[in-house]
Amino acid sequence: MIFKQKFITHLLGCLKDSEYLLFEHFAIHKSIPEIPFNILLRKKNHQQVVDSIKIFTDIGTASTSQKGACTEFQIVFKEGTKIQLNLWENLSHGNMTFMNSEKVFTKRQRSKSEFYMPNIEDLFEFAVLHYYLNHQGLPIQYLNYFEDFHFFVKDGLLEFFNNKYHTNVSNLDELSNFDLKTKEAIVEELKKSPNNQFFQKINTQWKNLWKAPSP
Repeated sequence: MIFKQKFITHLLGCLKDSEYLLFEHFAIHKSIPEIPFNILLRKKNHQQVVDSIKIFTDIGTASTSQKGACTEFQIVFKEGTKIQLNLWENLSHGNMTFMNSEKVFTKRQRSKSEFYMPNIEDLFEFAVLHYYLNHQGLPIQYLNYFEDFHFFVKDGLLEFFNNKYHTNVSNLDELSNFDLKTKEAIVEELKKSPNNQFFQKINTQWKNLWKAPSP
C-alpha cells in the first residue's frame, strides 16, 4: 500500500509552522513503512499538530497515548490503512535521556524546501539508540537507507558510533540483530552523560531521604 500523497502534504502542512524534524524522511514518499514516523516537536505544539492532523477527511479513527516523552498517535484511514506517528518532546527512554534534543535541533537540515530532517549522524544515532533501548534490532527500512550510502560514509557512521559508545559493530547488518552486549555498552555510556548523572543524583537523594530514620 502507498501513502496517499495528499495526506503527506497535509501532514507537512500541519508541521510547517512548528520547530520540528522528521527522522524517517527517507520513507515519506515510498511505501508505508512498518515502522512509525518519529518526529521531534516542541511540546507546546503537540496538541495543535495532533488536532490539525485529525482534520484530514480520509481518517477513520485516531487516538493518542502518552509514553514518557513521546506521544504515540495512531491513525486508521477509512480504507483500512494504519500508520503511527511518534511525537517526541525530548529524546529519552524511561528516565534516561539518550540524545540532546537542542543539539539535534541546531543541526537539522531542510530537504528541498519540503521538510526538516536530522543530519546523517543524528539519524543514525537516534535509530540505533531508539530501537536497541527497546530491545530491538535496526529495522530493514533503516538498513536499506544507510546501505545506499558510499562505503566511506557507512564506515564513518560506524566509527562515530563505536567511538562514542565503546561498541564493536563491524557492519550495518550486525545492527539488524539485537545484541544485549551492545545495548549494555550503550546504557553504560548514557549513564555518564551530565543530564542522566543529575537525575541519578536526585533519585539517590530522594531514596536516602525516605530511608532516613525518624528523629
